[in-house]
Amino acid sequence: MTIRRKLLIAFLSIAVLSSVVTAVLWSFTTRSLFDWYVRSNNEARATQWQRLLAAYYTQQGSWEGVNALIRATQFVRGRGLPRRLMMPPATAGPERILLADETGRIIADSIGQDVGLFLNEKATPFKLPITVNGKVVGSVAIVTEFQKGLMTLESAFLRRMTTSSIIGCAIVALIGTGLAFIFSRHLSKPLSELAVAARKMASGDFDVKIQVPAGDEMEEVAHAFSFMQDSLKANEEARHKLMADVAHELRTPLSVLRGNLESIQEGVIEPTQETIVSLHDEVLRLARIVEDLLHLGQMESGGFPLSLQLTGIEDVIMRVASVFAAETDARGIHLETNIEEALPKIQADPDRIAQVLVNLLANAVHHTPDGGRIFVSASCLDNSILVSVTDSGPGIAKEDLPHVFDRFYRTDRARDRATGGTGLGLAIAKGIITTHKGSIWAESEPGFGTTFTFSLPITS
Repeated sequence: MTIRRKLLIAFLSIAVLSSVVTAVLWSFTTRSLFDWYVRSNNEARATQWQRLLAAYYTQQGSWEGVNALIRATQFVRGRGLPRRLMMPPATAGPERILLADETGRIIADSIGQDVGLFLNEKATPFKLPITVNGKVVGSVAIVTEFQKGLMTLESAFLRRMTTSSIIGCAIVALIGTGLAFIFSRHLSKPLSELAVAARKMASGDFDVKIQVPAGDEMEEVAHAFSFMQDSLKANEEARHKLMADVAHELRTPLSVLRGNLESIQEGVIEPTQETIVSLHDEVLRLARIVEDLLHLGQMESGGFPLSLQLTGIEDVIMRVASVFAAETDARGIHLETNIEEALPKIQADPDRIAQVLVNLLANAVHHTPDGGRIFVSASCLDNSILVSVTDSGPGIAKEDLPHVFDRFYRTDRARDRATGGTGLGLAIAKGIITTHKGSIWAESEPGFGTTFTFSLPITS
């Protein structure tokens, strides 16, 4: 079942349930209020008759002649009555007035039907005693009787109110149905567009655009979807670029190996020691590229192995610097180390940190001209160890600086595979530092050298 249909059913259920509950409550409330009104009205009318009859008894001293007053309610008000008597209360509808004496026997009936019977034998919900000078001299009751087969005013009113409430609730339900259809379509349309866009992305179309209304949660979902779309597009482009770069990197050593081996097979060249060494170098080159790619894959998947131990960073720096001492001395490059005293030891893999420093120093030595300077420094800052390698080379262009840690990226186009670089060293260095929960960055200005800095956290 689609979400649009679910929303439609939910809205319809709410609309119908609300209409039914409203109709029931409205009918119950109307009936209760109407019953209260009728009861209060009858009680008030009975009170009027109570006062009138009490006044009559006070004037007459008995109930003699009271039947004329009671029966007057069936005719035009006041016709045939003495002027000295009070007018009887106006009636509303077919009311019946019953007057009983102090014994409960009916002595007056507005329709002259039950005279002589006892009042307690009649259904009289509104009966009030008549008191004169503190003595109960009788009681008056109002009975509402209707002709058989005719609809009463009360029942007609309640029926009309019930019918009106049902019609009103039906209209509300119809309006709710229309609104439910509109709202469900409005809410489900962006989701449908997202589903279509997702299917297009699954088929390789990462340029699909979606439009959703602004200002609600769907806008946040659309932004998240767009972010995911951009990330997938970037990842897909990076994957294609990686495959192309890997194929390009492997093509040269494989071509060299194939050409030399075919030449040896055809007798064009002799399998001399020099030729075998050259072929072996190309094999080592292939192995190094494959190993570097394996390391990068392990870093991205979180499976890169580290042998953490308490490590003094100054020992690692001095060990790596000694490796490059012979080359820098031969080229007249001044290699200087500046290590802050009493640096705390850190939990790190000394061999992996040495690998990072070897890569940074190798790049610095390559780009530093003869007679130049290279500085290696280490210091403590904000609960971290900072290590920097600065050279006096030509620097890195501003447009190249954000990409120096990308795979197979070379800022020096003249430096190709023939010089031994794979373009993976800085990417691996970044992965090693990131695995240590540190960070690495580069700062450079063309013509003024480059500084690579990485930080490692100090753990207690």
